Amino acid sequence: MKRLASLIIWLTTLGLVLASCAPPTPSAAASLEVVFSHSQYGFSIRYPRGWKETETPGTEPAVQLAAPSGSPQVLVFIQSMRAGATAVSHAEELVSQFKQSLAGYQQVASQPFKVGDIAGHQISFTATPRNVTIKARVVALPVGRQAFVLLYSGTQEVFQEQERLLDAMAQSFKLEEPKALGYSREGALTLFDEGPVTLDPALARETRSSTYIVEIFSGLVTLDPDLQIKPALASSWQVQGDNRTYVFHIRPGAKFHNGREVTAQDVKYSWERAADPALKSQTALTYLGDIEGVRAKVEGKAKEISGVKVIDKLTLGVTIDTPKAYFLAKLTHTAASVVDKENVESGPDWTQHPNGTGPFKLKEWRKDELLVLERNEDFYDGPPKLTRVIFRLLGGIPMVMYERGQIDIAPVSGGDLERAQDPSDTLNKELAAGPTFHLSYLGFNAAKPPFNDAKVRQAFTLALDRDRLVATVLRDLVQPAKGILPPGMPGFNDTLKGLPFDVAGAKAALAQSSYKDAAGLPPITFTTSGQGGSVGSLLEAIAEMWRANLGVQVKFRQLEPETYFYRLRTEKDQLFDTGWVADYPDPENFLDVLFHTGNEDNFGEYSNPRLDSLLERARTESDVTRRLKLYQDAEQLIVDEAAAVPLFFGREYLLVKPYVKGYRITPLPVPILRFVSIEPH
Repeated sequence: MKRLASLIIWLTTLGLVLASCAPPTPSAAASLEVVFSHSQYGFSIRYPRGWKETETPGTEPAVQLAAPSGSPQVLVFIQSMRAGATAVSHAEELVSQFKQSLAGYQQVASQPFKVGDIAGHQISFTATPRNVTIKARVVALPVGRQAFVLLYSGTQEVFQEQERLLDAMAQSFKLEEPKALGYSREGALTLFDEGPVTLDPALARETRSSTYIVEIFSGLVTLDPDLQIKPALASSWQVQGDNRTYVFHIRPGAKFHNGREVTAQDVKYSWERAADPALKSQTALTYLGDIEGVRAKVEGKAKEISGVKVIDKLTLGVTIDTPKAYFLAKLTHTAASVVDKENVESGPDWTQHPNGTGPFKLKEWRKDELLVLERNEDFYDGPPKLTRVIFRLLGGIPMVMYERGQIDIAPVSGGDLERAQDPSDTLNKELAAGPTFHLSYLGFNAAKPPFNDAKVRQAFTLALDRDRLVATVLRDLVQPAKGILPPGMPGFNDTLKGLPFDVAGAKAALAQSSYKDAAGLPPITFTTSGQGGSVGSLLEAIAEMWRANLGVQVKFRQLEPETYFYRLRTEKDQLFDTGWVADYPDPENFLDVLFHTGNEDNFGEYSNPRLDSLLERARTESDVTRRLKLYQDAEQLIVDEAAAVPLFFGREYLLVKPYVKGYRITPLPVPILRFVSIEPH
């Protein structure tokens, strides 16, 4: 228990602190006149005037209250409880650690302790850390899977003298409705999240950021919760006879958050900014590159995008290089979002106050703490039902926060999922699940030895038992992947022949390679995200399979997690782990984007003229059946060539409070929050 260690540290150092304290002043303990209230965790406690209050940013402890002399002290911790734990067992578990860690430990009493409606338990003991005799009391107050722990202590003489005061302070402990850093939750949806990496639509390339951007910004078109393309800033459009020229009509009355009308010039500016080589967008070419002149702009060969013409204030002409069935779907990506030039040019921190056009405005963003979206009353498709959405960023343990009522929706995984899936558990009725268009895969750097050799790639793929990895390491929370396209994606091929787990086949493939055996391979480094610690049980298991089945040792090198996907292109080693979440429901978004020669997101730099030909034919094929068959042939070639190692397809599990209505799990990030409402509760 990580947080248990902090309690032990407090007590083991207490003897040294108290030894240097002045004698206590009895008059300081007259009455409990001051109230400390912690709105984030939803509790209050009273203490005497003259005591020192120290609130800490985390939960180790949430607050420290100390007499003027330093003795006694009262600390409040917020901890997660083990499944099945009670107030008694939690208190005993804490005290058992004190018994092992504190010199002269002796238990004095163990008895129930009730505060209001909370049935808790208290254990008192004495100890002599630093040769000073102290007395302490641990009070465990369980609320759901969370425990509020009160630790009060002092020199034995002072503790006994002020014991009634300390008990009165404990009895004053009171639960309140938790608020997210002071924001009212009336009409608001409160969520847990890590927060975005960036709110610049042209720079975002991962789901963390896109989830927010699609709510703050809009493009010409959007995806609805059913993944159908719908009008957004464009009320309508026509495709002219050659199927290469689109005429978009900007919705009259569509406004930025500051009230300014959106024009065709705003769209042109936004796309040319995204394609500006100075911005170094890693998505512009992928999602806007079908438009004539975008590549020239990205490469610094043109000042404007030749294929984008402002016809009049509310009309935009767009010409693409060849007819493509998926062009409109690409325009739903954040790279095609419309931004306000004046806002962007206001300074480098413009994303702290973005002037978007989406259903929600950014009210406040405190990194790793809080992000608040507020309803856009002037949204072109009608204001959202929610007054605001409060994201508590890295604010605790999601399951604990959910049961405590601090958040309305919580992600579920591991042991918590087993509990939520139990029909006899009260959480079972609140469990929601759905597939995601997410592929997790291992990438080979096909531009460098040894993975420029297809036989080596095949050997490493055949040596992995993906079914075992999913069952034992990932606890069957995801679906093993034979190929690249996830279930539900157009073109998904249930009869695809993947490379199976085959140790003999893996060794044979390596023997047929130019390296002959493991001893002939150069040193292999695996690039992953991290901060120098463990790479995680999944990658450790993968490395062990390669060691056991091929005799290959792999070393890991970690890049900063927040910038991992932004640095991977230029800083990858021979192997890397990555994933892909669809931006629009079309097989081109996986197969072409990730594996066509020269594409921005082809991080493995795989190149195959035969594959390129299949993908290029699929781009312009107008017959849906023939087009999807081309993609299925392309996927089979990618798998046969071991261009990457598909590991698993994602699945999302959430707990959703019964009073949250209209929230849906979607396979990819789409603007869904405007459809959500909160019932009185």
